[in-house]
Order: sequence, then structure tokens, then C-alpha cells
Amino acid sequence: MTKILYLLLCAVLLNCASSSAGIATSNIPIVNKKYKVIGPVEAKDSWLTFDIAVFAIAFTNPPINQMTEDLIRSKEADALINIRYWQDRSVFLFITRNRLGMNAEAIKFTDDVTPEINVKKPR
Repeated sequence: MTKILYLLLCAVLLNCASSSAGIATSNIPIVNKKYKVIGPVEAKDSWLTFDIAVFAIAFTNPPINQMTEDLIRSKEADALINIRYWQDRSVFLFITRNRLGMNAEAIKFTDDVTPEINVKKPR
């Protein structure tokens, strides 16, 4: 019985967690394009990895591209702006749970496209 309690105590004490966050202006260049904001979008997903010291084996690929495409499709938008994302991970012995969250604003391009800036005209 004491061995089981010792193992549970070690499992609780030997886990760790870390996180990171970031901001991006858009998922595609939209410098000279006019757009209309459709509304906010949000998504979260997680995946597991098996870690032994410096070696890690992912059971699945990180869902970053799939999340971006799903957010765009959810509002029938053309792109995302004001993207905010966060990632955290929790380690339990040899298994790591990675989580990714993303918030953004979905936009739809209007038909009017402004002329390009600093374009040299032929003489």
C-alpha cells in the first residue's frame, strides 16, 4: 500500500506545465485589400506526445493549419485578422498533453481593391 501511495505522490510531484502565447496581424497578406469584419472566431484543440528525456514522439501532428482552415470555414470568410494564440503543455511522467487555442476576427474581402503602392509605371 505504501508503494502505491509513493507512486501517486511521485506522479503528482513530477509533472510540470509550461505555456506560450503570441499575436499575428493576419494569416495572409492583406495590405492593399479592403475587407469587412464578419465576426470573432475561436477554437481549441489538444494532442499527445510520448517523451523520454530529449526524444519525443507525437501521436498526431499539431492541428495549427486545420484549426485555421476550420475557423475560416466556420464563418465562410476569406481570411483571419488580429490572431491571438496560446499553447500550453502538461507533462505526466512520459506523456505530454499539448493544447492550442486560437482567437481571431474573420473577414470577407470586398470587391473594391485599392491600387498597389510604389509601383513603377513604364515610361
